[in-house]
Amino acid sequence: MGHSPTPRCIIVRHGQTEWSKSGQYTGLTDLPLTEYGRGQMIRTGESIFSNNRFINPDHITYVFTSPRTRAKETIDLVLKPLTDEQRSKIRVVVDNDLREWEYGDYEGLLTPEIIKLRKSRGLDQARPWNIWRDGCENGETTEEVGLRLSRVIARIQNLHRKHQEEGRASDIMVFAHGHTLRYFSALWMGLGEQLPCITGFSKEKVKSYDADESEVPYVEITKYRHLVDNPYFLLDAGGIGVLSYAHHNIDEPALDLAGAFISPPEEESQHAPVPKNNY
Repeated sequence: MGHSPTPRCIIVRHGQTEWSKSGQYTGLTDLPLTEYGRGQMIRTGESIFSNNRFINPDHITYVFTSPRTRAKETIDLVLKPLTDEQRSKIRVVVDNDLREWEYGDYEGLLTPEIIKLRKSRGLDQARPWNIWRDGCENGETTEEVGLRLSRVIARIQNLHRKHQEEGRASDIMVFAHGHTLRYFSALWMGLGEQLPCITGFSKEKVKSYDADESEVPYVEITKYRHLVDNPYFLLDAGGIGVLSYAHHNIDEPALDLAGAFISPPEEESQHAPVPKNNY
């Protein structure tokens, strides 16, 4: 295998909306970016592609996105510095599994309002509400969110494995939401609890994305992870994070603390094989 860069998953939270600014929970509500949010993401694209060149556009193989307007708007603004030819080589996949947490009764509310509402319904008498564990009334449970994000991760890691075998550089960008991307990152890191896919909702074959299997193979998962506590990750509106792999190994998902900064492949210390007699 040649010295191709370690594959990366670059996560991007959409730019500012009126509700991200106010702190209101925004799940299925399809808000556009604010004027500030649009400018914010234009500046981000210029920074990572034009000014600092943190990301090589020719290394981007796929963009996966939530179906919400705020995420798809963000893609157009961030990728604006790319040439038409560069953009034509990137497959944009709309994936409903990347939608924001469905907040149910809490849609549009602020955290203190949610806490007050739950108290009025006699909930949380033994311990405070924790969305990562308790989910949302008439919305999604943490198991449901964990299952769909486990499916996305399986698809992306399968593509990375294929590209790595081909000796092809592969940065896959994921555009989504605050809770979704923090949850996604936590699962990438192996946090939470693992369950087998043996119940009805977890065994169901769900085709959530708009690409055929020749472009994005369907990956059937036999187990999934879900969170039971806050992962304590932060990602503000417009923020970018980078997930990758240790030792150039798809079976060792890792958080890239260097973020969007990159080293030439021959300088990556993680490429060094680990001697077996070190175990």
